[in-house]
Amino acid sequence: MSPKSRSFVALVVVLGAATLVAAVVNEHVRRPGGLALLAAAAILTELFEIEGGENAFDGRESHSFSFSSSVHLAAVMIVGPWQAALVAAVGVLVVDCLRGAALPRVAFNTATFALATLCAGALYEACGATPGQLSLPSDLLPIAVMAFGYTAVNRTLVAAVVSLTSRRSMRHLLADALRSDLLSATGEASLGVVLAFFVLSNPWQVVVIAPLALAVYQAHKRLALLKEETTRALETFASVVDERDPTTYRHSERVAEHVERLAEALALPAPDVARLRWAGRLHDLGKIAVDAALLRKPGGLDEREWDAMRRHPRLSARLLRRFRFAALATQAVEYHHERYDSAGYYGIERKEIPLAAHLLIVADSYDAMVSDRPYRRGLSKADALRKIEAGSGAQFHPTVAKAFVAMQRGLDPRAVLDPAEQTELRDLSLRSRSQLPWARRLRAARPETLAIPGIAAAVAAAGLGHATAAVALAGSTVVVLAYGRRRTVLRSRLRAALESALREARSPQERLRAYVDRVAGTASVRWAALVRWEEELLTGTVETELPLAEAGPTVTGLTSWLARDEAAAGNLLVGPGSEVGCAGTCLAAPVVGHTGRTDAYLVFLFAGVPPRHVQLAIGDSRPELAALAPAGARIRRLTALASAG
Repeated sequence: MSPKSRSFVALVVVLGAATLVAAVVNEHVRRPGGLALLAAAAILTELFEIEGGENAFDGRESHSFSFSSSVHLAAVMIVGPWQAALVAAVGVLVVDCLRGAALPRVAFNTATFALATLCAGALYEACGATPGQLSLPSDLLPIAVMAFGYTAVNRTLVAAVVSLTSRRSMRHLLADALRSDLLSATGEASLGVVLAFFVLSNPWQVVVIAPLALAVYQAHKRLALLKEETTRALETFASVVDERDPTTYRHSERVAEHVERLAEALALPAPDVARLRWAGRLHDLGKIAVDAALLRKPGGLDEREWDAMRRHPRLSARLLRRFRFAALATQAVEYHHERYDSAGYYGIERKEIPLAAHLLIVADSYDAMVSDRPYRRGLSKADALRKIEAGSGAQFHPTVAKAFVAMQRGLDPRAVLDPAEQTELRDLSLRSRSQLPWARRLRAARPETLAIPGIAAAVAAAGLGHATAAVALAGSTVVVLAYGRRRTVLRSRLRAALESALREARSPQERLRAYVDRVAGTASVRWAALVRWEEELLTGTVETELPLAEAGPTVTGLTSWLARDEAAAGNLLVGPGSEVGCAGTCLAAPVVGHTGRTDAYLVFLFAGVPPRHVQLAIGDSRPELAALAPAGARIRRLTALASAG
């Protein structure tokens, strides 16, 4: 730990100790029996803790889970902030000491929970609530403020230590912690309210909560085990790939270590560091489909062999995309053989390569340089770093290469980067984040589904005697259902129009134009194209392009998106335009041939989010899209039919 972090820990411990002394000396214990039971509960709940996985794919999923916070909050509502601070301190102190934790860690954890509980209790009373007299719904606001204050103080103190120790951004650490813990904190506060209510009315009612708490614990435990087993399985696959070629044994482990060290040295957020580590570990997963003899070939590769080798980054990304928690790392994995000058495997333009990929590119290249291969001996560390410097601006991102070389030479990367270079990396990191906003997810929901809460609320309001509210809720539900019915009608009409366009037009080009015109009549289409798809190579070429309002995405960006997000035949792909370097929303409908393979994709770029009925109608017309198949695909299909006959 740095001197600053040690000083901060000492300050927190002193404040925590002062809090506990003040609680013991000045506080009158009104409920000694209740205080003892709460202290016992705090000790017991510390035993039912699920440790956060150190190898979690997403750093936001690496935090621990326990019921102790619920007991701390319940203690605030039952005996007040000072005595609740004693309860929290006793639980942590006893269990951490018995587990053999280091004394500084025990002292800091005890002080942190005591201070967080005291602050939460002060906020609870400041909002007008009285400990020992729980009253709902008037106490809902104090409870919410109390829970937020408890979580905020706890996470702030921990984030401060991590920031001082690792020099990561305090703001990013705290934002990630609060974002990841918000839902669990809400659940902990709710359980604390139930516990407090039962204790204040009849302490024996707490017995009823025990089976429920145990069931929740078991569910979290199983989920944690499932995540751990999944990451172990992925790691096993990565090891299998490494072991297929003795010259690259443990290659992915070393790349993961290099990229993790660099990300930490650049003070990237913890979730990004975790994803980058796993991107390095799994970046060659697609080599499982490459012939081992090709991997060990001592000579050069011919064109056919290079096609097989160039396929593996996209296959790696496609395999990882099937795992929700790994989805954000797939673009970095796919682009790990790209170059800053756009002369890599797929020719991805510089502006489309995210920071994560640049970090992975330099780490992967460095390990390849210093490792022995069938066709050459490995370079020394000094020679490899000189080659990286020579390739800066051509093969490697200049700022990333500069930071990596500094790290390998034992220097602090951020110390050698000037402010402009640090800003460049920060901007590149922000530009690489692409997630669908909540509005798009909400718009995709069925109105009938959204009406269910309204119906439930109307029934509850009527049962409680609030006739006006019940009528208002019922009326809004009727409006939502009417909207859903209207969308169903629009969907049916558009589907009929699309199928008619495919039947009436004569040539494939005319069918495509008629089909796109029908869609453009109901949504703002900027660009559309038919993309011929080569599944064996995971590449596509634009067969026919229809620029309606502006130029479309680059072929490399479009192909990359289709290769990563490939769905089973018959499904639609919908994603933000940022996936292909454009504004708006992309939609791709697979054109499936007679053999069940995807011969092409009909791709749309919309100005905004296409209405749900448009997406559904395009999906409904999937069987008819075979009429748009490129000529080569139709010839292959006719040949297959003739052979079968």
